[in-house]
Amino acid sequence: MNRRVLVSIANLLAIVVAFVILIDYPQYSDYAFYFLILWMGVAFVLLFAFRPPLPSGATNLPSDPSPFPSTSSSSGAPLPSGSDPSPSVGFCIYCATALPPGTRSCPACGHALPGW
Repeated sequence: MNRRVLVSIANLLAIVVAFVILIDYPQYSDYAFYFLILWMGVAFVLLFAFRPPLPSGATNLPSDPSPFPSTSSSSGAPLPSGSDPSPSVGFCIYCATALPPGTRSCPACGHALPGW
């Protein structure tokens, strides 16, 4: 069984033990609270220590540090540009007036429509 699963089960058992002490033995409630706080710290360290190792290829960083996908397309299909008219959702999101496709602003309320 995975060691992290065992630590998680031990976390649940520690919580149950603390609640049993709080309900059945209220004179020891301070000890139960401190035990629970201490166990949370120990469990955090154990879960960190038992984390799965990184795959061997994860140490090679990509040459492009950008989090966004590259602008080149390998499929050969052109990417949409920002100058194309945006497809309309069919209605104004501000006043719910029906709009024809390609409308950039609502003729009823005058709001500019978002282009997504």
